[in-house]
Amino acid sequence: MPSKIADNTREKLFNASIRVFAEKGFRDATVREICKEAGAANINAVNYYFGSKEKLYREILDNIFSAYDRFDREDWERKTPQEQLQSMISNFCAMLYKDNAFASDITSIFISEMTRPSPFIEEMVDAYNRPRVERHLKMFKALLGEGATDDMARDCLVSVAGQLLYYSFAWPVFSRLFPGYAANERYEQWADHVYEFSLGGIEAVRNQLLPKKEDAHGD
Repeated sequence: MPSKIADNTREKLFNASIRVFAEKGFRDATVREICKEAGAANINAVNYYFGSKEKLYREILDNIFSAYDRFDREDWERKTPQEQLQSMISNFCAMLYKDNAFASDITSIFISEMTRPSPFIEEMVDAYNRPRVERHLKMFKALLGEGATDDMARDCLVSVAGQLLYYSFAWPVFSRLFPGYAANERYEQWADHVYEFSLGGIEAVRNQLLPKKEDAHGD
């Protein structure tokens, strides 16, 4: 059984690596810097507890990309498409903004992956994002109704996701434009707004699928 000291050292290294990776990025961060940040005198500590810098970073990515699933605990299949959309939006908002998560080092690492992907990004997408996106696309097709195409469902998904991610990516600018706005305190209101706004957009797209009424003169 691992000792408490060993558990504590591993946790310190893990938390320290998040800070270092957030500041330096995966490629530029060094094991020496991580050990120094953790207060570990032995620079072999990362290899001892995690195997390598790469395996340590991959463990952090596992935590990031699986975060949504920790909020998504309800029976998805029992929900109506509208309830599924509301659940998707609420879960993402809680994951991104609760407890200032949007301003954390974890979010910095995630944003870095979006701009300078590590070698592990494809594995993360296949393990976490692809199954999630497949069920979300199915949901959007149900919301759009008969005649909805895969492209239309994809565009709706991107439109909703873009709203949800906005504060995470734009916070350094937005917080200076609107300094009194507290995203961490208003994420539930933001979720409600995105849901209502998205329903209106989905309805507009759905209306494009309705048969066109013939002109009164038959033209």
